[in-house]
Amino acid sequence: MKKILLWAMLLLPVAGICQQQEDKGSTVGLYELHLNEVMAFFSKDHVDSAEVIRDLNTLNTILNKDIGEEALMKEIGALDMVKDSVAFVKLVTTKPAALYGKKRFMQVQFVEEHPDSYVSLYSLETNEGMYSAESYALAYSKLSDRLKNMSAAQGIRDRITALKKLSLSGIKAPDFTRKDQNGKTIKLSDYRGKLVILDFWGSWCGACRQSHPHLKELYDKYKGKGLEIVAVANENVHGSKTPLDTGKAKWLAAIQKDEANWVHVLNDEGTGAPDIVKAYKVGSYPTKFLLDKNGKILLRITDCLNIEIDQMIKSILDK
Repeated sequence: MKKILLWAMLLLPVAGICQQQEDKGSTVGLYELHLNEVMAFFSKDHVDSAEVIRDLNTLNTILNKDIGEEALMKEIGALDMVKDSVAFVKLVTTKPAALYGKKRFMQVQFVEEHPDSYVSLYSLETNEGMYSAESYALAYSKLSDRLKNMSAAQGIRDRITALKKLSLSGIKAPDFTRKDQNGKTIKLSDYRGKLVILDFWGSWCGACRQSHPHLKELYDKYKGKGLEIVAVANENVHGSKTPLDTGKAKWLAAIQKDEANWVHVLNDEGTGAPDIVKAYKVGSYPTKFLLDKNGKILLRITDCLNIEIDQMIKSILDK
């Protein structure tokens, strides 16, 4: 049971989905891309399969490199799921996601280093979450004309157009007023002068909550240098009609359980205040914005493994 759970954590730690592998003692093949999926992506184009296989093997060799998976398997294997339950849960909800994020970033690097590879175009299509709207458009712009002229590239161009409409980068962040988790009335504009991560999440969202340990690390590292996190929870997602008291109780319990000790507000607190989620055009969770010290939106990301916010915070506050 423990091995199957571990493989699930290593394979898709955010989605929590896995397929049981034949060799439970190895991490080889955990992250690799598959030829049939790549070729299906190019079904409307004429591509050289030998070239695809060559480049796919190159990328899979990179992705299958052990960057800590085997050590993690041993570390988790040494724990008793019952006696060491707290340590076990903490371990499997932090380290596997971090490793998975590094593997996905390896794909980002591959695309940058191989601008004329069919595999780069496929990776850009399937690894969109590791980019902001701006960096996604930039990565596409650096691809060769050969790739850009393919039918398979049209979906990426369409996505770039859609992302630009949602990014809101460069505009003043819409202000809002809410009561925080302690009952104190706060306004987003109260935090002018600080770098702010605006985090849209929900107690029901596994990927959102798996990002909390990393947010905690960022907060502990940079709050003394001017970083604040303001989290907006949506407890009525996809048209659900969760009673306000129920949603609030789940929200407060998740904050406490995850030790997410920063500023939290509810999108719907029952006061009839303007909808924050709609103001920021949020349709998926988690979605995070980084705001500068004047309240201007610097970037938006929609994947908890995207590290662009980390990189920007470091460039601004580590001086």
